[in-house]
Amino acid sequence: MKTVTATVSDPVGFHLRAAGRIVKLTKTFASDVTIRYNGRMANAKSIMGLASLAAEFGTEVEIEVSGSDEDDATMRIVKLIEVELAEPETPPVSTSD
Repeated sequence: MKTVTATVSDPVGFHLRAAGRIVKLTKTFASDVTIRYNGRMANAKSIMGLASLAAEFGTEVEIEVSGSDEDDATMRIVKLIEVELAEPETPPVSTSD
């Protein structure tokens, strides 16, 4: 099990869009992921649970990751929360002609 902290980079904090991006990422990992903020915790694979944390911009959240791919999962989740949430989500690129 790994436990780390990350600073929320999204200017509006953990709202539904940010929570959706976190869920989308965490569901790609086998590991269990829990995020804690302000005395509350949520399963990082639950959009409503994450949004209910209401973690604000610039605050720290604690991330607990446990499972077979916890090293990779931890690294990617921290990067998403600290860096990528501050950037607009890029739409998928269409490969049709």
